[in-house]
Amino acid sequence: MMKELLYLVALVAAVSGYCGKREFREIEVLMRPPPVIQVEVGGSVSVVCSAHGHNMMDPLVYWVKGIGPSHEGKGKALPGTSIGKSVFSIEEVTAEDIDSYKCVIEDCCGEPRIQIDFELVVPDETCKDVYGVGNIVFGATWSYKTWPEAVADCKSKGMEMALPENEVDNARLLHDIMVSFNSHPNANKFAKENWLWLGAHDNTWEGTWQSAKKDAILTYFNWDRKQPDNKVDDLEHGESDTQNVAGIHRGSGKWDDSFMHYKRAYICKCPEPES
Repeated sequence: MMKELLYLVALVAAVSGYCGKREFREIEVLMRPPPVIQVEVGGSVSVVCSAHGHNMMDPLVYWVKGIGPSHEGKGKALPGTSIGKSVFSIEEVTAEDIDSYKCVIEDCCGEPRIQIDFELVVPDETCKDVYGVGNIVFGATWSYKTWPEAVADCKSKGMEMALPENEVDNARLLHDIMVSFNSHPNANKFAKENWLWLGAHDNTWEGTWQSAKKDAILTYFNWDRKQPDNKVDDLEHGESDTQNVAGIHRGSGKWDDSFMHYKRAYICKCPEPES
């Protein structure tokens, strides 16, 4: 349906001369969605995306859902394409609506020009039992952050990044991750993301793994097969990075070393419950 609309608009523009010359066409964004929209399940949301065309007719505006936590996915276009202005509106938000989206603004010839990403999220209550899962020892945060950002966020909440000290800890961590993944609406967009950050690094001495909080030398590991392998990643400007931080696989509970500039979900260790 959208392809037919794009074709129709392009045809009208070509006949009427509304497209103008490419070098003179310009899109001015008038209203854009914020990067993050916080909403409760059962609540409502309404946000506007609008733009004006200079030396051209006003552009097409439509919405795309499910572009992934990195905002790099193609996603699925939602029904309804407008000219100049479109309203993203949900009267009663469900858990399935908690996802990543983008407003797409295209010029009159149907060429993508501007994409504005945003997240629909429920409030982050890392260690509160808001979904009836019982006592939470390790609280997963389904937000996309680098390893240093994740460490800082746990610290800002008065916690530390999760780091199992034995097999029992690791099993409990895996349990809490899976319960959260299966019940927390913010986890929806992470369906194809398997790794979460742990509070372990070997930034000080290569091969000597330490905790993120106190830099204590680790005595327990649950490395996956052939890990850690300390791969090297060539970055821009001739720089390189090595795999100096750890993550856990939400399916197997095995660990892997990784690059700290990657973005992943992460886990904080919750405070001990008051007796």
